Amino acid sequence: MEIVHVYTKLRLKFGRQCLFSDRPAELLVDVPTDQSLAPQFIQKTHRDQGLQACRDMSEHQVNTERFESDSCGLNHEEGGWPKDVNPQEMEQTIRFRKKVEKDESYINSILQLGNVMESCIRQNNAVDIYQDYLKDEEEVEEHQEPPSAKTINVFR
Repeated sequence: MEIVHVYTKLRLKFGRQCLFSDRPAELLVDVPTDQSLAPQFIQKTHRDQGLQACRDMSEHQVNTERFESDSCGLNHEEGGWPKDVNPQEMEQTIRFRKKVEKDESYINSILQLGNVMESCIRQNNAVDIYQDYLKDEEEVEEHQEPPSAKTINVFR
């Protein structure tokens, strides 16, 4: 059983590019004051003062467990096969893979990993609305190549 999820999104569903620019202030609304409401307000004198109810105190203590690390390398060519399966024999490996792929726990784990992978792919496909994608739009090169598309990753 082959599990494949193809994630496609049409270019017209991306939305338009946001173009932000600096511009001078613009008056949108000018509401005149209502003098009949003036008696309802109380004038207060301005006074700025910082107030703290207790003394400033701070304490910091850190006691972490020591972690010993070691750098090592690993060259992994072929492995994870049971003793009765020879990794050099293509028929045996294909037979073993088919047997494992029929297992119910394998199918459930692949479906769960597929959901995690899909969320990661969607995060990576997010469009940065603040990036200027068409900086050099007016510059036209003399040697234009015909448009083409290429598959970068296929997750199965």
